[in-house]
Amino acid sequence: MTFSAFCARCRKKVKKAERIIRYFDMFAGVGGFRAGLDLAGGFQCIGHCEIDKYADASYRAIHAPGKEEVYYPDARTIDPKELPDFDLLCGGFPCQAFSTAGRRKGFEDARGTLFFELARVVKEKRPPYLFFENVPGLLSHDRGRTFGVILSALYDLGYHVEWTVLNSKHFGVPQSRRRLFLIGYLDPRCAGKILPVFGTDAKALVQIVPGRHGTRVYNADGLACTLTAAQGGGGAHTGLYFVDLTKGDPKITANARCLHTRQDGSLTNFKGQNSGVLYIKEATKKGYKEAHEGDSIDLGFAGSNTRRGRVFAGVAHTVDTANTHGIVLRGGRVRRLMPRECFRLQGFSEDQIDKILAINSDAQAYKQAGNSVTVTVIEAIGRRIRAADAELYAQESR
Repeated sequence: MTFSAFCARCRKKVKKAERIIRYFDMFAGVGGFRAGLDLAGGFQCIGHCEIDKYADASYRAIHAPGKEEVYYPDARTIDPKELPDFDLLCGGFPCQAFSTAGRRKGFEDARGTLFFELARVVKEKRPPYLFFENVPGLLSHDRGRTFGVILSALYDLGYHVEWTVLNSKHFGVPQSRRRLFLIGYLDPRCAGKILPVFGTDAKALVQIVPGRHGTRVYNADGLACTLTAAQGGGGAHTGLYFVDLTKGDPKITANARCLHTRQDGSLTNFKGQNSGVLYIKEATKKGYKEAHEGDSIDLGFAGSNTRRGRVFAGVAHTVDTANTHGIVLRGGRVRRLMPRECFRLQGFSEDQIDKILAINSDAQAYKQAGNSVTVTVIEAIGRRIRAADAELYAQESR
């Protein structure tokens, strides 16, 4: 179906300036697509689909969908014939089946088959535009065969498809996050009008201390590494960041204070709790020895519920049940990102973050932030879709 035919079917007899792109938000999460398209302007959501009740609660908290919007908790239960007509189908279909961080079972994984739920809706509704997001690992999964199946499915439905890998760091947020974006369109005149999209250069991701994922230490003045969605608060272990406290005249103590079980413990202001230990002693078989600047680092597990490490001039060995690291460099401390910071790195506004954190545990907040798309990237692509749509609509209105 061409763009012209779609307009005829919907009888959209409005002026160019009043043209609104209606979209259905699948696999919506907390609503990163919606937040970005709201910023782009000219879009209207007709409904969403999200199976995670906690993520859906966050979606409703920040977007307040009206009663006229449709909602499906499970993509497999959607009846496309009941959906209102819309112009754009968007969604970040589950990526764990294709991610290099996972087992990469692809379509053998139940989550991998959810792409075909998108295709089922597309086949019935045939919107002029498609806007999907996934991990770059989708391109190489099963030597490219998985991606080939996806492209073939969309081609068989009559869509031209373009794709690109974008990094969030080029779109106004200090996070290095590479993601694959696919654009589909029915009208061939859209070719090259939406992709490529370019951002701006950003700072580099500076790794101060190497190690396995979750224990590396990064410079907080650079970029944040890619947020994860590990459950149980594991998303907090995405990266540890060195915070320079030299300007605040930090106090040098001889021993590490005990860390407690609060996940945000490293940011509390209570005296005697989680303060930055700049100089402590390191356990040995014969007792303790002084830690010296330049000592190597070992952040592996060293027994039950403990981590050990040596970072330059001192390390806190005491670790709490939430795995809050007590690793401290001279002149500062090392801490993990907090939930609010994770959502900031995804481009959400402070008002939206307030609403999300008000109804979620830290563990859920970390998971939701890690699963979300970056709002600013969606905004940039949304603006391109809107501009391409306006150009086509102007031609059809003549």
